[in-house]
Amino acid sequence: MNKAFKIIYAALFFGVCAAPLITMPFASSNEQIEKRELAKAPKIIEDGSLNTSFSEQAEAWYNDRLPFRATLLEGAGRIKSEVFGAPTANVISGKDGWLFFEGSAKDYIDSNAMSSHRLECTAVTLSLIEENVREKGGKFLFVPMPNKAEVYDEYMPANYIKADENNYSRLLERLNAYGVSVLDMKQVMRDNKDNGIYHKRDTHWNYLGALIGYNAIMDGLSHPHKTYDNVSYSVTNDWQGDLEKLLYPNDPGYDEQYRFDIEYDEFRFTMPPAASDTKASLELFMSDKEQGDTRIRTQKLKPTGAGSLYMIRDSFGRALLPFMIDNYDTAFFERRTVPNMNSLPAGGDLVYEIVERNLANITTSAPNMKAPLREISDYTGDYAADGNRAFIKEESAGVFIYGTLDDNFASDDARVYIQLTGSGVEKTYEAFPIAEQMLLDGQGLEDTEYGFSAHIDTSDLADGDYEIHIISNKMKSVTLETLTIKGE
Repeated sequence: MNKAFKIIYAALFFGVCAAPLITMPFASSNEQIEKRELAKAPKIIEDGSLNTSFSEQAEAWYNDRLPFRATLLEGAGRIKSEVFGAPTANVISGKDGWLFFEGSAKDYIDSNAMSSHRLECTAVTLSLIEENVREKGGKFLFVPMPNKAEVYDEYMPANYIKADENNYSRLLERLNAYGVSVLDMKQVMRDNKDNGIYHKRDTHWNYLGALIGYNAIMDGLSHPHKTYDNVSYSVTNDWQGDLEKLLYPNDPGYDEQYRFDIEYDEFRFTMPPAASDTKASLELFMSDKEQGDTRIRTQKLKPTGAGSLYMIRDSFGRALLPFMIDNYDTAFFERRTVPNMNSLPAGGDLVYEIVERNLANITTSAPNMKAPLREISDYTGDYAADGNRAFIKEESAGVFIYGTLDDNFASDDARVYIQLTGSGVEKTYEAFPIAEQMLLDGQGLEDTEYGFSAHIDTSDLADGDYEIHIISNKMKSVTLETLTIKGE
């Protein structure tokens, strides 16, 4: 009896161990379920030598292809989220079936507060962008999109204590002080929250929320537009929320979505080139698939004199597409963090939309924009600071000058200027108060939030050598670098 038990036990043990390998050919693809590229099969010989990471790569390859992996993870996720209420797969399970993105909790409890200098830099950066737009004859509007938890905070778990202020409120205060055109979309959404304008199981607003947001944006631009008042609609239960799919990748449920009966003006996509089927392409760009929507251009078949739009957007902006397209003759949507001002046509409007949790990203890299000329005279000269560094990067239309500032040299109002002196001239440009950390890393410098960057057009500068000085906080640096301009 004892021997028979051992045989059965051993058979069961080895059967369980072998089950994943036996069932692997018949299991669903984890790549399709998890929507990501799985670990590649390892090679014993790699780049002509023995692969010392073979065991780790083999383990990663096998783990990614473990049969029923998604089902097992989903089961564990259900227990953690529904039984214990713990964040799972970057998802917070709230009250009454509401889901929230865990990354937005930092704004909710204000644990990711930007420094006062970073806030000032962000406000200055946006003011310089608006100045450029207005010089080209267009209008500018900054649209920070609120995290869902900030609008429907009553459904957040009780163990998350909402802060009285956060990056959104502090930045809004600074932008108003600088006179930057900004839409308080958080207030707009809160004023309309009783209409059910965010998905319960998705990070984003639904199409009704987008319609309300669109009207607020167009009012903020003072741009004539259709309001789509009293338009008929239906409510369908066919939207698979991104949070739902993160939490239950193998068997996601459905959320409600508003479907409007709107006759839009005829238009065509001029970018991407494959978007020849207008209706199908628009539905794809508005869906959660997020395919081919990095750069989208549209043009009305019968222009109405409605002008041009350049819109910087993230995933929230996809629901705005049909409304914005319908109210401009031409529109260009780019899914990126900072604008490329060369893409803004003369007289075109710029809408800069970014979700609340990403506000700090605005000052990670300078917009592609010519630095404006300034007249600066109230400063002292020849100030040596150990932390002041300048670097030059050649560009097709000039140079990109970037660097770091000594903490004591940086100005409280974050204004910083680059002065070029040489060939009998002196020109001063206002730089973005942005430390280009990716470029600075290449120079072997540590992380800092005190820096500057500017795209400078050198076409009107004579050949010769130019000393580079930095002016900040009424102090002028000693010569940091020399820029040499040579004619072709």
